[in-house]
Amino acid sequence: MTSDFARLGEVVAAAEHAPCVYQVAVQHPLGSIPLADVIRKADEAFEKIIDMATGYQVSAGPVTAQAAYPTEQIEFTGTTVALNRFFLDKGWSLGLPVIPPSPEAVQEVLMGTGRKPDDVVGQVPPRMGTLTVELVAVNAVMAGCRPEFMPVLLAALEALLDPSVNWRGSLATTATSQTVVIVNGPIVKELGIASEQGAAGKGHHINGAIGYAINLIAFNVGGSRPPYVDKSTLGSPADYVCWVFGENEDKLPAGWEPLHVDRGFQKSDSVITVLSSYPPVANLDHWSTAPEEHLRWWSHMVSPMLGPTRGMEQNPIVALAPEHAELLGASGWSKADFARALWQNVRIPLGTWPAGGQERVKAAFSSIGPLSPESMVPLVLKPEQFLIVLAGGAGKQSHYFPPFFDSLPASRLVTTQAGRRGDHS
Repeated sequence: MTSDFARLGEVVAAAEHAPCVYQVAVQHPLGSIPLADVIRKADEAFEKIIDMATGYQVSAGPVTAQAAYPTEQIEFTGTTVALNRFFLDKGWSLGLPVIPPSPEAVQEVLMGTGRKPDDVVGQVPPRMGTLTVELVAVNAVMAGCRPEFMPVLLAALEALLDPSVNWRGSLATTATSQTVVIVNGPIVKELGIASEQGAAGKGHHINGAIGYAINLIAFNVGGSRPPYVDKSTLGSPADYVCWVFGENEDKLPAGWEPLHVDRGFQKSDSVITVLSSYPPVANLDHWSTAPEEHLRWWSHMVSPMLGPTRGMEQNPIVALAPEHAELLGASGWSKADFARALWQNVRIPLGTWPAGGQERVKAAFSSIGPLSPESMVPLVLKPEQFLIVLAGGAGKQSHYFPPFFDSLPASRLVTTQAGRRGDHS
C-alpha cells in the first residue's frame, strides 16, 4: 500500500485476523503521476517485497479481544461538560456533545426493542468490531435517541451491514462519502420522522439522532476515525450526522408508488433503504413549465463523471422535490417515463473522460458493444436502476445522490415490538 495507507492496512489486517501480515509501503501517491515515477517507486519497493515474501516469520502472538457483552462499565464523577471532555480525550465521541450513557439510560432505550441485549447485530467495518444490541443502545443514548427510535436504528444498521452496501469502503475511503437512510411506510408518521420541509436538515430530532447514532457506531465500533482509518481527503458535516429522511408519500403524483413498493414491499410495510453516496447535487429548476424543459436542467447539472465509472452498474438516488414531481405527474408522466427520459437525455461523450477513465467506461459498457470517443455515455446501464424518491416540501430543489463506488442499496423491514403486519424482518 502507499505510505499514507499503512495504518489502515494494519487495522484491516487485524480485523481479518492476520495481525502479523507483512506490509510494504510505497511513497504516496501513485495516482496521476508520471510513468517514470511509478517505475521508480516500484523499483524501490521491489527488494523489500522479495525480502518479505522469502523471509516471512510470524512476529505477533495470539490476538486477544475484549468480550462484546456485557459492555464494560466505568465510574465517572463530574459535570456533563467534564464527561464530554473525558469522552473526547478517550476517543469515544465525534467531537459533538453526547448524553451520558448511564446503565439506567441504556436500559430505558433497550425497552424500545424486543431483542436481547446480547444479540449480535453484526461486525462493523473497517475494524470489524462486534456490535451487540446493548452497544447499539449505548451509542443511541449518546446521540439522544429515545426508546421508540430503536427499531428504525436497528433496521438501518442491519441494512448497512449487508456487504452489497460496501459500508466498509465508504468508512475508509478518501472520498467524501456518507450514508443515506430513507424511511418509508406507516412508521414515518407513527414516529414523526421528518419527510417534508427541510426533512434532512436541522430541527428534526428523530432524523438527527438516528443519523448521529449511526456515525457514532461507525466511529466507536467500526473504528472509522481520521486520519489513519477514515481516509477522507476533506470529509463533510455528514460525517457527524448522516442523511436520514422519510419519503413524502402524501405528495406522490397519481399513479406513482413510493420507493419501498418499487423495491418489492407492500405499501403497508415500514421499510428503510440505505445507500453509501457522494454529496448530492441540487437541481434548482424554478423556470420549467414542461417535463421536456425540466429534463434539460438534469442534463446540464448531472454527469456520469459525478461518480466512478462502476457507478453505471449501481443505483443513483433521484430525490425529487414534490413541485418537480407535480410538474411531471400533471403532464401525464409516470415515474418510469421520467426514469427513461433521464437515462436517454443525461449523457456525455466518452472522450470527455481522461484516457485512463475511458478504458474503465468501456469495460463497464462491454455488454452493449464497443464505444468510440464520440459515444454518448448515460448515467447507468438501464433506467430501472434509478431510485426515485419524493423528498422534502415546498420549493423547487431536487437532489441527485451519486452512489459510492461498488455500493448497492439495501432495504429492511422495521421490526417493532407490536409485531404488526409488515413490521417484522
